[in-house]
Order: sequence, then C-alpha cells, then structure tokens
Amino acid sequence: MKQITLHAVAIAIFAALSMLYFKPSYEGKTLQQGDISQWKGMSKELNDYAKNNPGARSAWSGTMFSGMPSYNFITVGDPPDYTYNIQRIFHLGKAEETGPIFACLVCAYIFLFLLTGNITISILGAVGCGFASYNPIILHAGHVTKAWAIAFMPLVLSGMLLVFRKKIIQGGALLALGLTMELGANHIQITYYLAIACALIYVAWLVNSIRKKEYGIIAKGTAVMVAALILAVAPRLPAMYSNLEMSRTSLRGPSELTAQPSPDNNNDNKAKLSSGLDRDYAFTWSYGKSETLSMLIPNIHGGESGGTLGKNSHIAQALKANGQRVGKEIISYTYWGDKPFTSGPVYAGAVICFLFVLAMLVIGNKNKWWLFSIAVLFVLLSWGKNLAWFNDFLFYNLPMYSKFRTPEMSLVITTLLTPIIAAWGLKSLLDNNSPPEKIRKQILISLGITGGICLILRLAPGLFFNFESEYDRQFSSQVPEWYYTALISDRMELLKSDALRSLVFILLAAATVYFVAGKNRKYAKHSLIFLAILTLVDLWTVDKRYLNDSSFEKKKTEQTFEPSTADKIILEDKTPSYRVLNLTVNTFNDASTSYFHKSIGGYSAAKLRRYQELVDSCIRPEISLIDRTFQSARTVDELIALSNNAFDKTPIINMLNGKYIIYKEVPIENRNAFGNAWFVNSLQTVDNADEELAAMKKINPKTTAVADKRFKNEIGETSSIATDSTATISLMEYRPEHLTYISKTSTEQLAVFSEIYYKPGWKSFIDGQPAPHFRVNWILRAMHVPAGEHKIEFLFEPDTYNMLAKTGSWASLLVIVLVVGAGVFSFRKGKPVSR
Repeated sequence: MKQITLHAVAIAIFAALSMLYFKPSYEGKTLQQGDISQWKGMSKELNDYAKNNPGARSAWSGTMFSGMPSYNFITVGDPPDYTYNIQRIFHLGKAEETGPIFACLVCAYIFLFLLTGNITISILGAVGCGFASYNPIILHAGHVTKAWAIAFMPLVLSGMLLVFRKKIIQGGALLALGLTMELGANHIQITYYLAIACALIYVAWLVNSIRKKEYGIIAKGTAVMVAALILAVAPRLPAMYSNLEMSRTSLRGPSELTAQPSPDNNNDNKAKLSSGLDRDYAFTWSYGKSETLSMLIPNIHGGESGGTLGKNSHIAQALKANGQRVGKEIISYTYWGDKPFTSGPVYAGAVICFLFVLAMLVIGNKNKWWLFSIAVLFVLLSWGKNLAWFNDFLFYNLPMYSKFRTPEMSLVITTLLTPIIAAWGLKSLLDNNSPPEKIRKQILISLGITGGICLILRLAPGLFFNFESEYDRQFSSQVPEWYYTALISDRMELLKSDALRSLVFILLAAATVYFVAGKNRKYAKHSLIFLAILTLVDLWTVDKRYLNDSSFEKKKTEQTFEPSTADKIILEDKTPSYRVLNLTVNTFNDASTSYFHKSIGGYSAAKLRRYQELVDSCIRPEISLIDRTFQSARTVDELIALSNNAFDKTPIINMLNGKYIIYKEVPIENRNAFGNAWFVNSLQTVDNADEELAAMKKINPKTTAVADKRFKNEIGETSSIATDSTATISLMEYRPEHLTYISKTSTEQLAVFSEIYYKPGWKSFIDGQPAPHFRVNWILRAMHVPAGEHKIEFLFEPDTYNMLAKTGSWASLLVIVLVVGAGVFSFRKGKPVSR
C-alpha cells in the first residue's frame, strides 16, 4: 500500500505539472496550434455531415484538393475503438494540449520504475522524457498525433522489458496495450522509428539469451511478443490498411512519370527515383551535425527562426544608432542552422546530458552499449542530407524509409533513450560498490566532457562557427548591412549565454552527485529529489521559450474561421456543388478555404500524387496567368471585365469546376467553369503517364477527353461520339460519399465528371445497376452513358476498410479484456511486476 500510495503521488505530480504548464487552457484560453486550426478546416465538412446525418459513414472529403480520401485526417461513422477510452484517461480535460505530455510522463515513469525500482529516479527520468523541448514545440505547432505517438513509446518498451524478465503474461499484455496505443496515434513515421529501435533491442536480448543458452526462454518470449504484436495490430487494421492504400496513391507513393534530368546522377543523367517521396523534399529538414549539440545547449544555432531579442541586444543598439524606435522585444531571424526554418531546437537538457555521460561510465552492464548505439544511430538518421552517403543508402533501400520526410524527427528516439540511460546510471551509481575515488573520477570526467564543451563555446565560439547560414542569402539582401552584422553578433551572444546557462546546470548536477558519491550516500534520497527538481527547472525554462502563456489566446479555434466578405457572397450560391480557388491564401498549403467551400486547394502532406503533379504542371501556370491578367485592374469592375478573357485560358481550373476565384479578397465568378459533369465529343488514348500529362496542355477538356490505354476494357471500341446538342447531365444531390446525377440523351454519350478518380472505393451505377467508370484527363472520372433518361450514382464504399473497421472494433475490446485479465492475474498471484 505504501508503494501504491507513492505511485499515486508521482502520477499526481505529473498531472499537476501538465496542468500547470498548460494553465491558460484551464482559464478559458485556447492554444493556437497551426495544424489543429488546419485540421478544423479539413474536417469541417465531414463533422457537419455526421452531425446532421446520424449514423452516416464517409471516408471521403469533397472540400480538399477537389476531393480526396479523408483517412489521414477524419473518418465518420466507423464502429467504436474501445482503447480510445484508455487514451482519454490522460486528457485531463485538454486532449490536444495537456494529454500527450501527461501520458508521456506516466508511460516513461512506468518503464523507468520497472527498470530501476526507484520512484525518485523514475520521476526524474520521466521529466526528462516528457519535457524534452521537442514535445511542447510540436504541440504548439499542432502536431498532436505525433505527440501521442511519442507519449506511448515508453509503454511499448515496458512490455518488452517485462518479457525479457520472464514476466510473460504481464509483459505480453502491457506490450499489446502499448503497441495498440502507439499504432492508434496514427503517426507512422514515429512508430517506424520506434519499430527500428525495438528490433535492435530485441536483437540485443536475443544475442544475450543465446550466449546464456536460454533457448526455451527465447522461444517463449518471442512467441509472446509476436502474439502481442498481432493482438495490437488487430484494432489498427483499418488505419494500417488505409495508410498502405494512401502510400501508393499519395505523395508518399512513386510517380508514374519518368525521371527528370538531374546533375546529381552522372551515370545516366537521370535523377534516381525512390519508391516514395522526392529525395530532396524528404531531406529538407535535416538536422545539422553541429546543431546536434542543441541537446546540450539549446541556442547553439539560435533557437527558433523568429527568435526574440531584448532591448540590450546588438540589433536594438544598431536600430537606435540608426534613428529607429525600439520596443521591449525584437523578433528577428536568429536561427542559422541547416534547415529552412524551425520552431525550436531539440533540447534534451544539460542535467540529463551530464547524467547520460556519467551513466555510460558507471553502468557495468554491457547492454548499455546497445542502447548507446541505438541513440547514436538515430542521431545519424537525423542528419539526413548532411550525411548523404549513409542516409541516401537507407532512403533508396530500407523498406518504407522513403515514405517519410523531416529526418530531424528521428531524434525522438535519442531524446527518449538519453534520460532512460541517465536514470539507469543513477541507479547503478547508488548500487555501485566501487571506491569513492573511482566514482568521483567518473563524475569529473563527465563534468569535463559536458561542462568542457559548454565552457569552450562560452569562451571562444568564433573558433568553431561563423554564425551564418546558407539560407541567410536572401534575408541578408533584404536588410541593411549594419542590421545583418548586428544579427550575427546577437547569434553569437545567444550561444554564449546558453553555453553558460548549461554549464551552471551541469556544475550544480555534478556537485550534487559528487557530494553523495561514496561516504555521503545517506543523503542520496534528498540529492535525487534535488536533481529531479533541477532537471525540471532546466527543461521547463527552455520549453517556455517556445510554448508559453503568450501562445494562448482568448478566442476559440473556431473563431479563427470567420467568413470573409468574399466567403459570404459565395455562400449565397446554393448550387449543390462547385469549387473555389482562393488566391488570397497559400492555396495549396492552407485549409481555411475548405472550412467554408469545396476548395481546389487545401492542406495535406498526403494529397494524391496525381493531383499534385497536375498542380505543378498545369494549375500553377494558370494561376500565374490569372495573376498577370488581373494585376492591371484597379477596381472590382475592372477585375470582372478582365475575368472572361483570363478564364478562357484556364481549361484545367474550368474542368475542376472552379466557379469562384477569390483574388485580393474579391470573389470573381468564373462563367467558363464546366460544371459538375459534361459530355465530350471525342476521346484520345495515350500510351503512358508522360503522354497523358503532356496532352492535358494541348486539349480542350470541354470537348475532348484523354485516357491511358490501360483503361481500354472500360473504354471499349469507341473512338468518336455522336454529337447530341440536346444532351444534358446534372448533379441532383451531393453528399461526400454519394453523388447522384440525371442524364438525358438521344444517343450514347461519354460523360466526364468533375470529380477525382480514385479506384479504391468509388463505385458507379446507372439506374441502380453497376456500371464501369474510368479515369480521364489525368485525374477525373468518365463513363459511357446510354441513350435515354438515367440516374447515375457514385458511391464511396471502401469494402476492405469497412470490414476491417468492424474487426478492429471487436479487437480493441479484446485488448482491454486481456489487459484487465493480466492485471487480475498479477494481483492474485501476489508478486510484484517489477524485479
């Protein structure tokens, strides 16, 4: 009961810390998370649809990129996932803010207590995991799924640890729970990194067990872990299936276009193609080699891109000297690392880094080198293009690796293992029977390494850095030379200041550990509490640079989507379905338009690859033409007068039914838009994707359709279509997953629908009978329509996904039952779960 009480106190501390950090949330304020605001726009249509149509199901959104699968951001009407109730335990009333931090603290605590058996050390290590700077930074950005995936990583390791310690039932149940929660977060890249780490940890256990000739344990432990994996995967089958499907059709999948000429490959002058993302795009956010020291010194490369400088900064003095007014704070481009921009560094903590180095010296167990090697491996992965020979090999050869971007994300494994090893080291230090002189020597070595780096960079940073970035070129050309010179000086001062700050924390930590080493171990408990507080203060104060009270606003997220005058005018059009091209925002990286309209643009890293290729090759040039045409207009009337001429030359926007274009907050009706469907006079077939995309720049899609020859079975023998000037086809009812048209023709016609072709899920019917449709014009649907009056329907019914959703719901309930059963078994057996 005493131990249970202490565990409860630890959890209460974590809850209090989480709620205190996000205190403004409990005062009626809202954290303005960029990605959450985008998600509100992306999901508005389906949320409203579910609200107004109870029981309706849909996994298709008509408001994003002219229509796309919504698996990656919302599905409605799916059977319940019972494991979500476990996640809700951690919400503390604020799922998108407090929840992931609290969950990470608790899950890390569970693992560390199983590892060390010491509550205070476990609290210290959990603080190191939960408040590593990457966590609040991504929460501020709204990367909530990523934060949840990070939070449940220690729970997975807990299950493995119990299995390794021959606690088969408890370990298997906890591993199944941890894995299913991890997979449920649905952030594949984080889970992918965790899978690599777990595989390497398993190999370490396997090697050790083989050396001990524990073959029976290997068989039993492996079987239990495989069973746990299968059980964990079962509730996640629908999400895993949809991710697999999207990996083939979205930007994560390969292009059908041939490689473009590139100087990067001298052998055949062709850019090497991956099976996923473009290599340069995937490696854009690569962590710099020297930037890795941000784990020890947060401002090693200037912190965040829009860093804050005080009134005593060099820039402030330079502004005053040039007669400009200076406020209390100045925002400037303080970051000078290898990325285009950043919201903040990956800071593990000066105290944690010192304890990590010390741990590597005092831990006698050779398994430490496995964990150390894994931590280093993920540092190498984070370097991306900055370690090209290594990461290029993985990018083109490691399965699925090319599906992911932002290599710096791999540091989540390093910042998980660093406090784990640090906590393990503290436990080893307490259990160490080595002479005090040896222990203190190890402490001094650790101090010399970590503190020495800080001291050198404090005293002579100019010996190692010039404080300039390749991305400074454009910025430096836009500001006076004196401003840029002052900025360089401020970047140096930021480094020096944080180097001193980290040095102070390291000295305090070293002095504390040095004090209790050897003869003074009776003060160990008090020293550990002090170290835990020191760790918290160290991380908390850095975290607050990037997510603090000023990050919260009184208005709710929904209030950020106030309709503009242009939106209100467009919304007066009650036509069942049309699209809007908003040129007042970052069209293809913004979901605010999708909150009110069906948008030609949107916001998604998993948009369909074919759609993106059409954007790059055809839509962007048409947007440029519109902009050039409208630039001369001085009034709204002049804009409208110029619009007809402009929209005569935008066939792709017209075929996407871009009925309204918002230009400088002015809604302009495009009377040339083709509508929801139309009949064409001819159909051209081409041999491959290159020819198809090239044809899109030549044909008039109002009268001619172009199709790949792979659809010859659906196309049939038709080479020309008899013109019927009286033929009509109209959209009668629009629902995200169900479109209904009425056609009237005197002869058979070929209808083109201004809807995105997506083979997995969309079914077509004429008068209730299945009828084939095929892809034309690169991304649209088409079908042969017989003479007469007919009802044409498109239904989005992804049968495999729907079947797996039902299976997953029952499987999630099974996971809950087995976990509860394992808990009851442990309780009745009366044996502690930890060693």
